[in-house]
Formats: sequence, structure tokens, C-alpha cells
Amino acid sequence: MSLPIRFSPTGPEGWMQSSDVPQETAKFIEGLPLGRDHAYFERPEPKFRTGIWRSQPYTEFYDSYAADEFMYVIEGDVTLEAEGFSETYRAGDAFFVPKGFTGFWRQTTTMVKFYVIIE
Repeated sequence: MSLPIRFSPTGPEGWMQSSDVPQETAKFIEGLPLGRDHAYFERPEPKFRTGIWRSQPYTEFYDSYAADEFMYVIEGDVTLEAEGFSETYRAGDAFFVPKGFTGFWRQTTTMVKFYVIIE
């Protein structure tokens, strides 16, 4: 039986205190992409994942963003830049990155976010 899932802004018990591990990046530019990811829910078909993610500051470049992703910033900020576009998202902001986005992810602070990814 499927039931609703409560998301906590501190993740599951002990998650915020757990050690950071290397995070996968697109084309790594600079910084330290260390953090933690916890999927609250995953479905294989269609491929769907939702959870909480945190990372130390870093910059990466996407040739083509691999999935559609909705994000809600809990803590920190990130600036997305593309040709003719630059926007910063801070705690309390929600935003969507469409599959195929080409540009920079510039994260200058430690960031925590909720996410929904559809591939």
C-alpha cells in the first residue's frame, strides 16, 4: 500500500550529522562537491526520484541537464547561468530546471534542497 511521505528539512534521523561524501557532478569547474543525498521515494518506471540533498560549495557546467528537476531551497543559495540568463535561488525559493538545460550551477554556500527528478 502506498502512503504519503513526510519530508523533514533536516532529512531522516541523523542525516544532517552524517559525513559528507563526494557528489556526482556534470563538468566539475571548482569547489568541493561533497555532500549527502537521501531519496525519500523512487520509482523505476517512469524513472522518478524525490528526496533531500546537501552539498558544500562548488561550480559545475551542464552540456545538457539529464532530467527535469524541481527544487526547493531549504538552506543556502545557487546561481544558474546560461547565455543571456542569470538567476539566484535562495532559502525559501522553488525553481525548475528542464531537461536539456545548458549552463553553470554556481553554488557559493553550503546548500540543502528538496528535489523531484523525472528522467
